[in-house]
Amino acid sequence: MGIRDWIRNQEGSPANSYYQRGEGQLTKERFESAIQAFNRGIELDRSHTGCWIGMGRAFLGLSNYDRADDCFVRALEITPDNPEALAMRASVLRSLALRNQDPMRCLEAVELCNQTLKKSPDSGLALHEKGMALWILGKREDAMVLFDQVKKADPQYQYPWDLKGRYLFENRRYHEAIEAYEEALQKKQQDPDLLYQEGRALMKIGGYHHAIEYFRRCLKIRPDFPSAWLLLGNSYKILTRYDEAVEAYEEAMELDPGSTKYRKYIADVYLVKGKDSLYKDGNPQDAIEYFDKTIEMIPRHITAWFSKGVAYRKLGSYRNATACFLRVVEIDPQNAHAYFEMGQILEKTGNNEESIRCYVETIRNDPSHTDAMYRLGNLLSEQGDYKNAIAYFDRVLEKKPDSSTAWFAKGKALQRRGQQKDAERCFEKAGKLATR
Repeated sequence: MGIRDWIRNQEGSPANSYYQRGEGQLTKERFESAIQAFNRGIELDRSHTGCWIGMGRAFLGLSNYDRADDCFVRALEITPDNPEALAMRASVLRSLALRNQDPMRCLEAVELCNQTLKKSPDSGLALHEKGMALWILGKREDAMVLFDQVKKADPQYQYPWDLKGRYLFENRRYHEAIEAYEEALQKKQQDPDLLYQEGRALMKIGGYHHAIEYFRRCLKIRPDFPSAWLLLGNSYKILTRYDEAVEAYEEAMELDPGSTKYRKYIADVYLVKGKDSLYKDGNPQDAIEYFDKTIEMIPRHITAWFSKGVAYRKLGSYRNATACFLRVVEIDPQNAHAYFEMGQILEKTGNNEESIRCYVETIRNDPSHTDAMYRLGNLLSEQGDYKNAIAYFDRVLEKKPDSSTAWFAKGKALQRRGQQKDAERCFEKAGKLATR
């Protein structure tokens, strides 16, 4: 039966009044009432394709995909070429594909759309459904081509601006993505996912203040959205609104207690605050308190232990500082920076033998650490081990041939060793470099 014959046959059907009633209920999204109306129509006329399609759409509205599919199949048995039934069944199949993680259903949906497009190449419904199926299959660009094709042909087309925004975001076209999300939000102003996506895009272009507005709007509608709390926290952190950042991360952690990533984010905020106190504000005591909060969140946080050691060193509390650096090398035995810090403390407190060992460990773990080589050379020279001292000064000069201090230190070692002419050449080199 052709579509025109079907329309003629439906005109005098006793089910028509129930069909119209069901359509009215569908418009109001009263799906249960719509199903009752369409079902009554089918009882009067089992060949009424419109009632079968309408009931399928109502089941689709209730996310009852299996029942919806049964209805569209029945409609196609009556009118095999019905374009609406074909497109709506394609919609059901892609929904089933998402629910069951079954890409084969999407391929079936594409075939149904192609069946319609062979006869009606400009069918907006078929082009849209084919685009949606291709989107789920990961063929984003092909889907966009189809959506744009419908948009050109039909000014009333409900263009999927949310998908356009995602496509542009994935292609790092963030400004265009924001425009697409704005279009989508005009129709769905209270959609938390759209608000979240726009906030995320705004972050990419540095619009953190605006991003915060969108995340807060999103969370007002959907407060149990841990990803939105996380990005809200990240935005606050970048704007150095640290207390608000911690509050946002704590909300995310409460919603997703099985994840450990939020502890890391909170720990990193305290670490940043500690570093600001230590290096910007010159307040080592406050810095230690923040580093302790970091360590409380992540006990093996190497950077926090190291920074805490630096803070204690600045306070002159060398024993505590050394304990922190020892904790660092306990966690990371190859941490050259911690060995160097301990070497400096031991040298300052007159424990030269242990200081030498620390500088040796520093160089062993970081063969490019010229500061450790220079200090080690000086200590060895003071102990009378001029040969090895000179060897370390030479290693410094291999990497930093313009170091006037290394040339001078080498000259002093040579002089003490009785190599006066060689020492004079080093002093001369040091003098020239120093007066450049």
